[in-house]
Amino acid sequence: MLKVKQVSKIYEGKVTHRALTDINLTIEDGEFVGIMGPSGSGKTTLLNLIATIDEPTTGEILINENNPNHLKKDDLAKFRRRELGFVFQEFNLLHTLTVEENIVLPLTLEGKKVKEMKQKANEIAAKLGITSIMKKRTYEISGGQAQRAAVARAMIHTPKLLLADEPTGNLDSKASKDVMEMLESINKKERTTMMLVTHDPQAASYCNRVVFIRDGKFYSEIHRGDNRQAFFQKIIDTLSLMGGDAHDLSHIRV
Repeated sequence: MLKVKQVSKIYEGKVTHRALTDINLTIEDGEFVGIMGPSGSGKTTLLNLIATIDEPTTGEILINENNPNHLKKDDLAKFRRRELGFVFQEFNLLHTLTVEENIVLPLTLEGKKVKEMKQKANEIAAKLGITSIMKKRTYEISGGQAQRAAVARAMIHTPKLLLADEPTGNLDSKASKDVMEMLESINKKERTTMMLVTHDPQAASYCNRVVFIRDGKFYSEIHRGDNRQAFFQKIIDTLSLMGGDAHDLSHIRV
């Protein structure tokens, strides 16, 4: 599904900064993979490269055996819209629109019929438990509901790959748990391939495996197995071995 091959990223400027060095990563169809590491380790850079927001300096990234960076600008925009789904820490919902209008936004860009859009929106809202807030504006709903709406928007066009960047960063522990359980459920039922960048060991424990990077390089990876609580503990142990500042462990909730 996703192959990151020997990818490095160097930012030129007054001071040249090497953000990633020779990263190799394979994510299979239907996998749910977490990416963790201290602040400045290169997690978000990696996500931006996979999201086609940025290009690698060396190496290549293949999504379903295709290199999106070889596409022309318009085709790349289409590829991003059709093949990828995005969920962010800030929700990125438009306050002038209702929840329903926010959810159907990707379909509006594709020129779908209103009836078809409404039907799809209602189906996904029912699955994610947000039918009751569809007519509300985003400032009338809670953070957890807003993130559910953001996930609905990301999933409405059935993307092949869902990329989530700190999706629980602005949520309390109950809403975080709800959102992660929802993502886990979508991964299992829809077989959507997912990659989660997070500081939060609790959120990461919902993944099938977690890849750790440090100083832009691969550090280690661990697999979940059957026991999520034991996996959670392994994640915390690995993070403490890696070091990092207090902020990196600030979200730990046992």
